[in-house]
Amino acid sequence: MRPSRLLSLMSIFRTTAASAASLCFLAALAGCDTKSFYDPTEMGRYKPQPLAIPILTTLDPAVEGGNDPYANATDPKPEDLRPTKGDYTVSKNDLIQITVSDLGGPGVETTKVARVSDSGNISLPYLNSLHASGLTEIELEQAIIEAYRNANLIQNAQVSVTVVEARGRTFSIMGAVGAPGEYAIVDSDFRVLNALVLARDTTVTDLDYLYIIRQNDVAEPQQAAPAEPGATPPTTSPQDLAPKSELPTAPGTPVASSAEHVLTLLADAPTTAPSVPDAPVIVPPPLAAPAAAAPAGADQGFAFNDSSSDDSTRIIRIPLQALKDGDLRYNIPIRARDILVVPVPEAGEFYMGGHVSRPGAFTLTARKITLKEAVVSAGMLDSLAIPQRTDIIRRVKPDHEIFVRVDLSMIFAGEQPDVYLKPYDQVMVGTNALAPFIAAARGAFRITYGFGFLYDRNFSPNNNNGG
Repeated sequence: MRPSRLLSLMSIFRTTAASAASLCFLAALAGCDTKSFYDPTEMGRYKPQPLAIPILTTLDPAVEGGNDPYANATDPKPEDLRPTKGDYTVSKNDLIQITVSDLGGPGVETTKVARVSDSGNISLPYLNSLHASGLTEIELEQAIIEAYRNANLIQNAQVSVTVVEARGRTFSIMGAVGAPGEYAIVDSDFRVLNALVLARDTTVTDLDYLYIIRQNDVAEPQQAAPAEPGATPPTTSPQDLAPKSELPTAPGTPVASSAEHVLTLLADAPTTAPSVPDAPVIVPPPLAAPAAAAPAGADQGFAFNDSSSDDSTRIIRIPLQALKDGDLRYNIPIRARDILVVPVPEAGEFYMGGHVSRPGAFTLTARKITLKEAVVSAGMLDSLAIPQRTDIIRRVKPDHEIFVRVDLSMIFAGEQPDVYLKPYDQVMVGTNALAPFIAAARGAFRITYGFGFLYDRNFSPNNNNGG
């Protein structure tokens, strides 16, 4: 190599080094927001020590917190793990089959399939109405026997009661399961895993929680304690079969409710029940005065009742993966009228823009995609990207969105937690005024293998020198 060419190369190297130093100085003065000035697009941790970092589901909990329908969900309590043993009690809307002997004649069996009404009553031949809700099958059989005996129809009837459709012992399951619907609770020890097996398991694997919506005002469950061996079934006195209006009531004694197994017999046939004195007339309390009407012109717009203080419903959170891995603390018994919800993963598109190698729309195929995975899918960053200037634009309402600044370099280095993306998210990777000069400095010299380097001829002062 001629001495003139060597001197020219040395001059170019000094000039480039001086330019790079000047750029670094200017970047420091301008507050260039990057850790790696020479190549800010290089991201990663690259350390041998293991590191555990959580992944966030929200960008701004203060803004997105109201969008979570299960924000009030709680973990199972110790009492949730205890099943309740006992015989099933007849519920409203149950379908029952009743067989009565000698009703149509000696040795003739009469069978009737009846549905319990919303008031808890059933109708029987020659008997207008009989209260059945809250009784076990054995108790209802005894009540029917006594009802026919007190009506002077059959003295010793043979009665059989079978619950054909137990509407008070069902649960519902919906969401990402193979067979959503309403199912019967076939056992008092019927648990969450049994419900998943009955519904053919979940249809997706990337799920965090299953939720149980439980009504607190429903008896858990509607069952009676089993009778002791050798004990006789409870009997009902003739006085219990009398209409409520004929029951003796002492002054100040509250009237018994229908939930106390009081049987009401509305039959036209004569009865042998003993006569009772007339009950005192109970005067109901006066009704509250109506609220004063709002003045004319006042704003009386429609508003829903605030359900935030409603304690009648409880939501139980069950970690699905822990349950399937054998953690039986979450395999709690299913109660009557429970609703199991397996949330369906969000599906849609997110958008990568700005200084990434492959901008465009990407699909969330019912799987959770993190910001790091989205950047890798977009071919990482281009030569002008500044990772610290990355914005995530998230739609929080149909007509509102939020902008959140994140630092990609710190997320890739494990210094900040990653975040799950949602449908309609836009990830915009920005740049700054110094990025083109930094990229030009990186492109001027490209280090090669061996003992040499390449330089850009555009930096040569004289391209006509021979040699």
